[in-house]
Amino acid sequence: MMTEPVCFWEDVYRAVEAGGRIEGILEPSRALLLFDTKAGDIYHLYIRTDKAWANHVAMDVEAIMNSFRLARIGREKLHVHIYGDPLVDEERLSSLTFPIAAKVKLEMRPCAETETSYRPRAVALDQQRKNELKQRFAFGKPQFVYALMLVTFLVMWFAESIGSTLDPNTLIRFGAKVNPLIDEGEWWRLITPMFLHIGWFHFAINMFALWSLGPLVERMYGSTRFAVIYLLAGVIATVASYAFSEAISAGASGALFGLVGALLYFGLRDRSLFMKTLGPPLFIMLGLNVGLAFVLGASLDHSAHAGGLVGGFLMAGVVGLPDEHVKKRRLLFAGLALVASGALCWLGYNR
Repeated sequence: MMTEPVCFWEDVYRAVEAGGRIEGILEPSRALLLFDTKAGDIYHLYIRTDKAWANHVAMDVEAIMNSFRLARIGREKLHVHIYGDPLVDEERLSSLTFPIAAKVKLEMRPCAETETSYRPRAVALDQQRKNELKQRFAFGKPQFVYALMLVTFLVMWFAESIGSTLDPNTLIRFGAKVNPLIDEGEWWRLITPMFLHIGWFHFAINMFALWSLGPLVERMYGSTRFAVIYLLAGVIATVASYAFSEAISAGASGALFGLVGALLYFGLRDRSLFMKTLGPPLFIMLGLNVGLAFVLGASLDHSAHAGGLVGGFLMAGVVGLPDEHVKKRRLLFAGLALVASGALCWLGYNR
């Protein structure tokens, strides 16, 4: 039994209060794994031990690492805090080695209160934070995204039933972006390209990206905000292509980059949560884009992608997150979006 009072649960509570999230508890309060949401990829392992020798503590730490299956964390991302009596050979702690590189610290100090008073407070606060996290992704159900996929499929199927979407004539007939026709007044071609694709492979890869990204963004922003971001980012993407590219173009990738822009805006508002949610869908999106670049080569419309990315960021600022209520910020983003769109239209028309 430990004779020196230690502050295991008090320190855990302080860490949760600072934004940490409890990932697991090894009972009876023997060890606890906490994710540092501020750092984004750092884990803290809190361990209570009654061992007297450093090598015995090392065996304890390794056994607990295995219990939590921490091999997945990787090197330099684990901080171990050991709570217990003074060790006979405490100086050896700095030379201990573990399967995962970890920073080890021995905690020994008197507690302000009993340990039992901090555990329920830490657990309750952690659960409250997790409930708030769930609410962050509960502002809408992924409905509009599936409607978009259906409409885009129907357009693709109809176009293919009449001709081939690999044929420029079919693309022009179904609303692809064609600069001279836009100059002549066919401004609807700034909208229709996001629903048209150049071949089934192009369609499939963009719809998979929409299926990967769309539900996440729609849950974050709600269906109405999601629709505004997607559609207007798609328009801004086409306007950017109109300004900087002479080629015939079509595809939803500009609007999809708009969803990435919306996630970037969310990252400015909530960095820690952004680090946990953006990675997988963003890497999918970028990976698919790189793959498409190899297939389509120079025909990839980079100006539309850049325009969609910026457009999605601006439109996310215009509609705001569901729990944002700063009207001045929205007006600022609306002004920026109008100026940017107007400038791109002027460049395209006067190129």
